[in-house]
Amino acid sequence: MALIYCPECGVQLSDKAEKCPNCAYPINKEFSPIQKTQERPQIIVKSKDGCFLQTLNIGCVIVLIIIGIIILTISILS
Repeated sequence: MALIYCPECGVQLSDKAEKCPNCAYPINKEFSPIQKTQERPQIIVKSKDGCFLQTLNIGCVIVLIIIGIIILTISILS
């Protein structure tokens, strides 16, 4: 008995299983040796760059604080 990974959800299962116990994906009985030793695929998600898109990084926060202080100082002095 060899262990393989489900092509749908990546759970490790027996090569003798008819379907994945996790997602019920039907398992093909004719696996190549490459698929038997294959590791679980990794999903890489790249975030978009910029201050106001998906993440607000610390550099943008510092710039916004400095701009706020400058605007506040100008409004107090005038």
